Amino acid sequence: MMSRLARLASLAAALAACHPAIGGLQTMGASWLDEPKRAAWNQPGMTVPVAPPIPGTVDPRCRELARPPELEEDQRLRSQGWDLVGAYQGGWRILVIRATAGYDGMCRPRHYQDFVFVRGVFAGTLSPQAMDSRTDGALGRVFLQSASRLTAEYARYAASDPLCCPTRTTSVVFDLANDPPVARPVSASTSPR
Repeated sequence: MMSRLARLASLAAALAACHPAIGGLQTMGASWLDEPKRAAWNQPGMTVPVAPPIPGTVDPRCRELARPPELEEDQRLRSQGWDLVGAYQGGWRILVIRATAGYDGMCRPRHYQDFVFVRGVFAGTLSPQAMDSRTDGALGRVFLQSASRLTAEYARYAASDPLCCPTRTTSVVFDLANDPPVARPVSASTSPR
């Protein structure tokens, strides 16, 4: 019995050390933010993507925290299965709306994305794939700078960083082409936090 308990304890320790959601350390992975030339994943005329399916059930308390739709763009996201998270940003006839497909155990967004609309037209997302809170490449803040430019800041974790505290930030500048509207990354820089 004792050796069985020792093996279970050893297995639990190994899992905690290796799995970031359990052990608290963030693992590094390949990221589009590290590529020397940024790929343009947004294309003119795209439609709002459907929210990815999340395994398991969503805690209804988390879903109650979602922002109710206020704008036509909000409704377009909701109709594709996204929950609205936090306030939208707007100016220069640009809207940036954060939405999520699910939540973790602390009601933080899982498989979330920031959606850009220009004059009511969907111009794309600010990441080529959905993101999870407290992981490398998670989008934090967005700054509207003009009618044709915005900057987005992404958390960057070193292998030894705890989940609470990424040590670097990558800022990506997006140009917003107007006719037709499309968001394209044009430059990036990484700095310590």
